[in-house]
Order: sequence, then structure tokens, then C-alpha cells
Amino acid sequence: MFGQRHHSGLVKLCYASLFSAALFANASTSIETSAPTELVAKVRTSTEVGLSWQAPEGVSGIRAYRIFRDGQRIGRTTMTFFVDSNASPGVAHTYHVQGVARGKITSLASNSDTVKTLAHDNNDGLRNGSVIRIGIERLSDHCGSNDVTAIADDALNDCLDKVLDSAGIAPQLENLQAYVARYRRQEDRELIELGKRLFFSKALSQNHDTSCASCHHPAESCGSDGLSLSIGVDAENPDVMGLGRTDGITVPAVGRTSPAVCNSALWVGSMFWDQRVKLRQANRDSEVGLVSTAPIQTPEIDVTRAMNEQVDANDPLRLLMAQAHFPITAPAEMGDPSGFESPQAYREFIAARLSTQWKPLFAKAFGDDSVNFMRIARAMSAYQASFMFIDNPFFDYVQGEHEKLTADEKRGALFFYTSAGCANCHDGAMFTPERTRGPLYPQIGSHGVADGNAKNQFRMPSLLNVGITAPYGDKGVFATLERVIEHYSDVTGSLERFYGEKETCQLPQFQHLSESQCDEVVGEADSFVLTLNEQNRAASDRSDEAIIRGFSEEQVKLLAAFLRTLTDPEAKAGSNEVKALIPPQDGGPDGHQFDAIDGQGNAL
Repeated sequence: MFGQRHHSGLVKLCYASLFSAALFANASTSIETSAPTELVAKVRTSTEVGLSWQAPEGVSGIRAYRIFRDGQRIGRTTMTFFVDSNASPGVAHTYHVQGVARGKITSLASNSDTVKTLAHDNNDGLRNGSVIRIGIERLSDHCGSNDVTAIADDALNDCLDKVLDSAGIAPQLENLQAYVARYRRQEDRELIELGKRLFFSKALSQNHDTSCASCHHPAESCGSDGLSLSIGVDAENPDVMGLGRTDGITVPAVGRTSPAVCNSALWVGSMFWDQRVKLRQANRDSEVGLVSTAPIQTPEIDVTRAMNEQVDANDPLRLLMAQAHFPITAPAEMGDPSGFESPQAYREFIAARLSTQWKPLFAKAFGDDSVNFMRIARAMSAYQASFMFIDNPFFDYVQGEHEKLTADEKRGALFFYTSAGCANCHDGAMFTPERTRGPLYPQIGSHGVADGNAKNQFRMPSLLNVGITAPYGDKGVFATLERVIEHYSDVTGSLERFYGEKETCQLPQFQHLSESQCDEVVGEADSFVLTLNEQNRAASDRSDEAIIRGFSEEQVKLLAAFLRTLTDPEAKAGSNEVKALIPPQDGGPDGHQFDAIDGQGNAL
């Protein structure tokens, strides 16, 4: 289990029951007019679905909950959690629950949630759906034409099915779904609850002004902040998240955009844009997307040694645990360890500083109330690993629901997998080979010069949920998918356009700046990047004509339409799944919780 505990299932879940009962104390709202809320269903196997929900607010006297699958009652529980162990393989089931009080008085029905179980349990779930392919599909080989716009609407399904079959997308999707189901079978609710509270706690920052959620909030950009350059410590209003969060400095101290947290547990080889936390193993194509027990490598010998000596090599959380050590000790992000014997000494100082109010949560998660940084890292990693969003219209299409995509989206998919060349770098069900590769992106900010660009060291992001993860690039330089696609169409022209037309001033974060202030944000990055691009072109054995793809306006539109089908609707703000990832705005155990507001003061 993620919590590495040996309690029985009943003991592990009794806290949820007690917590639910506490909600009903001293309440007065009628049960007949209330309903359980935020029901979330998660697939665990071909026949198991885990359900969780919130008790009705202000209701007393609820003795149990009735569980319904597809309109039929299937069980009863006194807790706010239930596992349906008799679901049908490969079937979409719809669930809801009702509270039951004395005298058989029942509450209103909760919201419903529909999930599709795995088709079988023969997949061990150790591959995340990433692959590396050489070459691209030829549209004419499958569809009789090299022009996606010339394919008749009634021929699109047959054409796209052939392309996807040749690319092997269905088995890759099976691997991805089995991988996520394996994680969900191992979830520990108490550990996730502790991790959620820690992730939102400003007590982990040096000055009690920043939490992990300050830059990675579930309600924004799939677990980011929507900013080109994130704002960590010293924010003028530390409770603001996203646009409007500022440290009052023209050039933000953090030099990169915050990557999305959602699906971070899908990565099996590395963490961070620059892969500074990774597995120390051969970079063989056969190992792409495969869970490995290879040793972990980090920028600090103390962290590297601790991860490899104290954490089991089979622990599914270990990469996330290693990653969790570093934002805490980044001066611009959360805290400056320079006054301590070592960064690790600073981390233990932060752990020891947590007040006694945290001890009951640690006791519930670990069996005793001891607090140390490795336990903090484990709990936050369990929370991040629960942040999975992989269901989307394109995957529905792959599984036979052809009506889930429009004609334009299907044409965009055909173009993506064939002549556009996108699948060269974004193949497989995870849409990344977990490798680093160009092209060169525009650079801005405090890390705009020599920030790994000369080596093309930034890893290729996954495209899952890409429709809601703007701004794009390691520095958040593109606000729309269309602009990203235009960049790939003509990299040199795009770089010249970005700097020549001062597009930095058009980014939402910097629109309020003067032209001279925008120039300050760019700094020397423009001359550095344009010179580097010239060097790359000179060293290439391909002509400029071969590098320029020259996408038409229609082709850009089609690609963007397809890319937006890769977004899980439940990853969007306001969904029950996202709400479940956000703690109640109650200040947390010690009053230092990041109860986020947007730039207009609205609670998130």
C-alpha cells in the first residue's frame, strides 16, 4: 500500500466513518431535502470500482448509505466509501448513493458518475502507454489520398481506424488504463488526505507564505497556475493563485512555468522539465514507459542516498517522493536553505516545525504520530498520484465510440498521425516517449539564457489534457494551441515573430506591462535564442525548406481541434473529481492552509 501499513480494511476506513458522523452532529437540515455530494467512481480492475463521496451538509441521523449501480441497489455501508466488487468487465456502469436515516427515511440521490471497467485483468499495469516509433504513417497508404480535407465524411471512420490500428494505439491505451487501475488499487485514503492537507499548507514554506498548491492548484490548468512564469515566495497577496498573483517585481524570480501536476504519476523515468530527478538506467527504447527498479538519481547526494537506501525499489511513489524534496528548498519557490548545514537539514527543520495539530493526521496515515520529511514526501506523493485524468473523447473513439469525435477532430487526428509529423515525438497513449528533444522554444525571464536550450534538454510533455494546460512551453510563451502549432510549422519564423512582434506583452501575465518592461522580462534571451537557432540550422544536414512544414490555416485549426479531444472533462475546474482534490477552506490543521482565491477575490 502507498502508506506502507498493515491495518485491516475495516480499521483503515473507520476514520472516514467517524469523520462523516462528525459532520452530522448538531445539524438541523432535513435529510429528505439533502443529498450526498461529490460522488466519484474510480476503476480498479475489470470487476472492481471504488466509490467515494461527501456526506450531506448539515444533516443529522444518517445511519448508512445505499449504493446503486445502473439504477439497481447493490450494497449498503456506514462509511463514505464503497468498493463494488461485482461489476461487469468492459462495461460502462453508472453509480449513485442515498443516505438512510432511522425509520427508512432516505436522502435525495447523489450525483451520478459513470466509468467503464477494464476489459480483463491480464495486464500487469507496469507500462504507461509510452512508445518510441521511427517514421510516420502515410495517409495515402490507408485512405487513398494525402489530403485529409479530401476524405469524405462517411469514409473518415474507416480511414482513421486503419491509421490508429497501424500505429498500435489500442494496445497502448490498454497499457495506460491498466497502469492507472494498478495505482488506484493501492490508494490509501488517510495518506491521501494527509498529503492533500500538506500540499495546501503554507507551513512547508520558510515564511509561511507559499504552499505547493500556490503554483499547482487542481482548479487551474490541470494542477498548475496558468502563469507563464510562476510566483512563489513573497507574493503581495499570498492567498492569490494564478493571474493576479505577483511579487511586485517586473521579472518574476521563478524562471519557468509550473508543469501540470495531473498525471504526474504516469511518468516512470523522470521528473521536472529538465529531468533532474530520474532513474539511473540505460536509455534503451525497450524500456520506454516500463516501470523500473533502477536506482534514482537526483541533484543532491543526500536525497539520492536516502531514496535508494530507505525506499523500496518497487515503491510506486518513489519518483514523486524524490521530486517532492526540491521545491521546498528552491529559494524563489518555497524556501532558502542556505543558512542551514545542508538542504536536507533544512527539510527536517521544516518537518519538525509542523505543529502538534498535525500529529493526529500523521497517526491516521502511518500508525504513529512521528513527523519527518520522508513521511511528508510520501503523503504528498500519494495525493499527487491520485490526481489522474486519462479519460477523453479520443480514447472513447479508440474504444469504438466513433460518435465522440466530430469530422474536423477526426481529420485533425489523421493529420496528427501522418504528414503533420506530430506523432514522431508525441506517440503512444501517453503522447510522449519520456525523452528530451527540440525544437527550440522562445525563452524569457530569469532563466531565459543558457537554461538548457543549447542541449535541448527539456523533456517532451504529455499531450493528455493539453487543451487546459496553457500557457505552453517551459517558459509559458504560447497562450494558445494554435500558436504552438504555428511554431512547429516554422520554428525560425516563429522565433523571429515572437521577439519581433513583442509577443511577451501579449501573454496574459504581462499584458499590463509597458513595452520597456516587457523588454526587461525578455532580457538577453532574444539574441541568445536567435543565435542558437542559427547555429542549429547551420549544423543541421537538412535545408530550411525541409524544416519548414508550412501548415495552412485549415491544418492548424484541424490539429488544434484534435488536441482538445485529449482533455478529460473531469479534469476541468468544478468537476466532482477536482473538488475532491481541494480541502475545505477551513485554515487546515494549524491555520496555515492555502485557501486560494483568484485575482478578483473569489474562492477557488
